[in-house]
Amino acid sequence: MLEPQIDDAGRLIFTRNDPFDRTGPIQLVVPQAMDSRQYMQSIRELPVPSDAVAIWFLGQNGFLLKDPSGVLVGIDLYLSNSCAESFAHLPFRCDRQLPVFIEPEDLDIDVFITTHSHQDHADPETIRRVRKTSEFRFFGPFDSMHIYRECGVPETSCRLLHPGETVNISPSITVQATFALPTDATDLNHTGMLIEFANGIRFYNSGDTAYTELLPTLLPADVDVCAMCINGGFHNLSAMQAAAIVKAIRPRVVVPCHYDMMVNNVGSPEMLRVALGVLGCNTFFHTMDYYKPWLYRRN
Repeated sequence: MLEPQIDDAGRLIFTRNDPFDRTGPIQLVVPQAMDSRQYMQSIRELPVPSDAVAIWFLGQNGFLLKDPSGVLVGIDLYLSNSCAESFAHLPFRCDRQLPVFIEPEDLDIDVFITTHSHQDHADPETIRRVRKTSEFRFFGPFDSMHIYRECGVPETSCRLLHPGETVNISPSITVQATFALPTDATDLNHTGMLIEFANGIRFYNSGDTAYTELLPTLLPADVDVCAMCINGGFHNLSAMQAAAIVKAIRPRVVVPCHYDMMVNNVGSPEMLRVALGVLGCNTFFHTMDYYKPWLYRRN
């Protein structure tokens, strides 16, 4: 098995691939450690204690969340390498450098959420290939609805979410679409997502968002876990901007994301840790491991 790409301090190296080299093979930052079906089965079978939520990180802005009742929620699941082909005309590569942890055909979840319609968040290839039963529901803002329909999701399985709107996605889980500032004109309906579980745990995902001084006053405060984009490219938050928002909204834990997948737009999650320290923010910093579930409990 191939070894992870790590530096002398044992940290994963996300800048190993040259985005301007179109001839060399992409070196995976972490190896394919588990068969797709086996991994999905391990997620489905994991018991979640009554006071916890299980969280898996699938790279970029992709998360799986499981509550004690067993309901599985997916956010922004990019389970292909479709961006490499769609954006092959650009002067740099958009290949993924993480494994496809779960093939779309093997995805066995209950709720599929997208924060907006950019391809690394609402991936048409992923959505076309996932199963589409009456029990599998798809949530997202306006432009995501178009992608769902174009990819064969039945109208009855789609649920439009407006910023500020809260809906039940299961008897034990609610989701609220939150504000996010669009990063370009291709989608003016960006959102974040605030998911609240029956045991009181609240998980907030920023989605893609540009920075504005108003942003800290428009985002949910005092959540348990805040998953925040930190890549800085393409008008997304930089690590320092993300740290300023974290300091203002005071989550118990901040999880960096959107720094690891695309060879043309990667960085180090440690930059957020450093930025939090510079600003004197004492929010607990947690970097997610790939393949391993994180059982979050309030301390």
